[in-house]
Amino acid sequence: GVNNLFLIKSRSSLATLYNETSILEKHHSFRAFELMLHSNINLLAGLSSEDYDTFREMVMSIILATDMARHAEYMRRLKELTTPPDQRDDTSLPPPEPDSLFYMEILIKCADTSNVLKPFDVARKWAMRVTDEFFLQGDMERANGMDVTATCDRTTQSRVDLQKGFIDKVIGPYYKTVALFLPAMANIVSQIEVNRAEWDRYNDRMLEQELGNSYLPELPGLLNQEPMNLRVVTWNIAAVNNNPFEYWITHQSEEYARLMHDVQMFIDNPDNKDFEVCSIISEEMVKELRKELEACDCHFEGLDEWQHRWDTEYKHRLSVKEFLKDKVIGSKRLISMPDRITNTINSEGRIFMRPSVISMFESSMDSVDMWWKMWLDFMFHSEVHTLDRLCPGVYNSMVPVQMIQPIKNSKYPAISVEEEAISIPLQVLALAIFDGVLVHILNTVAPQTWQPIKRSLCQAFNQNKGQEVISILNRSYHDADVIFIQEAAAGFVDSAKAGLGKNYLVLRPYLLDGYRNQNSIILARKSRFVEGSTIDVTEHVCRLAGGGKWTAPGDLCVMAMKGVDGSRYLLASFHGDTNGLATVPVLKALDEAVKCSYRDHVLIFGLDANTHKNHTPTTQGVQEFHTKFTKMGFSSCWGNSPTMETWTTRNARTYLQPQLQKAVGMADAARKGDVNLKDWIIVYTHQLTAHRSERDNTGDRRFDEDMVFPTLSFPSDHAIVSTLLTRIYHPDARANDSD
Repeated sequence: GVNNLFLIKSRSSLATLYNETSILEKHHSFRAFELMLHSNINLLAGLSSEDYDTFREMVMSIILATDMARHAEYMRRLKELTTPPDQRDDTSLPPPEPDSLFYMEILIKCADTSNVLKPFDVARKWAMRVTDEFFLQGDMERANGMDVTATCDRTTQSRVDLQKGFIDKVIGPYYKTVALFLPAMANIVSQIEVNRAEWDRYNDRMLEQELGNSYLPELPGLLNQEPMNLRVVTWNIAAVNNNPFEYWITHQSEEYARLMHDVQMFIDNPDNKDFEVCSIISEEMVKELRKELEACDCHFEGLDEWQHRWDTEYKHRLSVKEFLKDKVIGSKRLISMPDRITNTINSEGRIFMRPSVISMFESSMDSVDMWWKMWLDFMFHSEVHTLDRLCPGVYNSMVPVQMIQPIKNSKYPAISVEEEAISIPLQVLALAIFDGVLVHILNTVAPQTWQPIKRSLCQAFNQNKGQEVISILNRSYHDADVIFIQEAAAGFVDSAKAGLGKNYLVLRPYLLDGYRNQNSIILARKSRFVEGSTIDVTEHVCRLAGGGKWTAPGDLCVMAMKGVDGSRYLLASFHGDTNGLATVPVLKALDEAVKCSYRDHVLIFGLDANTHKNHTPTTQGVQEFHTKFTKMGFSSCWGNSPTMETWTTRNARTYLQPQLQKAVGMADAARKGDVNLKDWIIVYTHQLTAHRSERDNTGDRRFDEDMVFPTLSFPSDHAIVSTLLTRIYHPDARANDSD
């Protein structure tokens, strides 16, 4: 739980509802009466209206008395009642007479704080529970960029000192005054003095060593002393796979092989078949496009510069040699970025698809003119409802062009600062050219067959992907304790709750990405982790990693939570974009978060690190990554010397996708595709050891070394990675961490 101040600082809806005064106490009153008045209970049915009003006023007054913000008020009244007549400020006034309600309020305050009055063996367990709650609130405050309440800061506070201070400065004086007011309760003073003396011989290390896990509630599977071992899985399910032609697949139809071969030949050797961009995207089309951009609510600036770049840089390019095959356009992400966002849009359960060769759009595109009308209408006039990136659960109404985000020079240096200023309209133009050129090419090489083939692929390969992922996890990884997922669509969270929620807590970052649909989530087995102990600390780690420089909403998910073994865990799932360059900054941020704020947490990090065989200034290499995290005190599921023999991606992109520089010919699909070790499970060397690490590219806990994937039965271009993590147990580790 959290206190009233936290609810106010976090702008909780409860704080607004109860006008920021006695928030929890008023809410408790509301819930109590809601329960008593429930039609199946109706506990107060026998009361008259007058008795009901009296009872309600009394109950509310008693509950409100537990608000510690009113503690000084009750101390003042008690002192007035217990001060001898000759010592009062005004001796002429009669002594105040308390009513029966005041007696009840005094007693409820005693009950509310009575943990310090219990026999010391019980009191010290309650001290651990209370300070656990305090420190969890401090973690949440830190994670949300709030000032950490002094008593809730686990990095500076001592559990024992908090107990001493509470007795000496707050509750001890209160009980002594109550004993004067109600002499029959004088024994409480002696008990609190006994406990206070006991605290003098304790420090945090002794307290935690003596109690171990004994203060925790009894939970299914709770271990007595030994920390638990965990079966951990990480899987990038590659949600952005809405292009049925993106990867080479095994297909029974000869027409598929012929189509893909002919497209490859056309693009590899266009010769005199090549054509200028303006022969596909005409001047009239560009005028229509500019008109739509000018009319858009986004109020795009720089359209004259945009027009100039069309006239001087794009319209006379050869479509294949100078546009599709231009590596600079690919490195600027002018096509791939808007394609990710607009390819397939989930609008509150309704799916919108961009009219394109590389989407699941299934209507006829028999000519460029037919395609253009549908494309323009989709981009500028299809109203979609997308999740707000900053307000979870809130949907915004917009058209697809409004979803496209600027491309920042800081993250993608290939794009100039001048291009960044007009990057949204520039993306729209590049995407229009790309889609139009592909429509023309396919209607040239296979006018009768390409659309039926595409429809068959959409039905077989894309539409049931989420359910296939869940089926694999249920079938083959039902024994996993933690499952890290990367690149999940926003809608996959609800599917996971429905399909896996019986056994797993489905944990998502506060901010989901409903645009690119590349979200990291975590599944934590309910029998292994304490439900309700979870704190989303994603934003805290993102800030340490440089804010939005290395991470976009959804890329990272970090959860602090408690295991049933009493240990605290920091679970993190991450998809590293930008050729792996974001991975080390994020790992450093996690390391800093642990060392500064979560010192007593066990870190487990499942990720697609996007690491490659060779390290370059623009690509994170496997060995360099291993060297860096080893120096930081980490180890991985791949042991002391990871090699490319444990590759986790082996896919080959076709010529029908926006990053043509990554295309591989049909004959070289298995040999020259993306064969890299990208997927890792990383832990601190002093905390955990990985055993029996495995790869799976079949969905049946088997790995086929010769297979290119995804396949029709394994819907991802990343292998599933699993390992068994065993704790390196130091009996005094937790005590040392808290000193």
